[in-house]
Amino acid sequence: MPRRALILANPIAGGGRARAKAPALRDALAARGFEVTLRFTEGKGDARAFAAESASPQHCDVVVAVGGDGTLNEVLNGMPDPSLPLAQLPMGTANVLACELHLPKSPERLAALIVAGRTRPLAVGVAGDRRFLLFAGVGLDGAMVERLEQVRRGTLGKWKWVAPVLHVVRRLPAHDIRLTTEAGEQRSGLSELLITQVHQYGGVFRMPREVCSRPGSFAAVCFRQRTRRAWLIAAFRAFTFGLRPGRDCEILWLREARIEASGPTPYQLDGDLGGHSPLTVTTLDRAAQIVVP
Repeated sequence: MPRRALILANPIAGGGRARAKAPALRDALAARGFEVTLRFTEGKGDARAFAAESASPQHCDVVVAVGGDGTLNEVLNGMPDPSLPLAQLPMGTANVLACELHLPKSPERLAALIVAGRTRPLAVGVAGDRRFLLFAGVGLDGAMVERLEQVRRGTLGKWKWVAPVLHVVRRLPAHDIRLTTEAGEQRSGLSELLITQVHQYGGVFRMPREVCSRPGSFAAVCFRQRTRRAWLIAAFRAFTFGLRPGRDCEILWLREARIEASGPTPYQLDGDLGGHSPLTVTTLDRAAQIVVP
């Protein structure tokens, strides 16, 4: 029996290139014997709704997100079974997962990977009622995402991040964040907290090399920088050689955590605004299975 693939595509991703790339991927899979369903989104939330309807073992054997990390996150959140094989044709702004796992941008090459069927497990985090795969960021980057959503118009490109980043850096909000892990470990006085399992950040910066994917857990990268100079130094290191653990950059491994702050502090999940603190982060028992080279 032919294998079944569900393709969920954001047609405006990649400056509109996804509108042509998605049918090319459909045709490449069909030529390899797949039964393929292709659906284009029309607005925010569609990918999640489509995945909730059709991304189950009863309807398909593999789900493919055509778009950026935000589209991938929507698909993951809609999947009734997050452990169903999940592939991505990266067409977004940062393409963090693609950078991390060296995913191809060619429909033909991705079709070949899907046929090969090799997957890599990645932990799935939950904050509130939303899943995340790459980042839960509380503090400065949450404020940048919040500002972007306030001023965003139309499609997103890397240049559209410049104004929100400068807006937040000029004001440099003094966040005071406290982390408590399931083991009872506490870290307080944090200016920024990143819960992640990937080494890439924004497709530009590199986390400490100790950050990697581990079954069933995430790295909590705890920052204590308080001045623009300290943040600029950290950004330069992340851009050039990669961050290193130290006094102002500590790493803890956790499965569950409670995050609180002195006041409502914005947080982002895989590049989209998630809400404001406090929040609890947990890890699902079932890992996502990402199609990889």
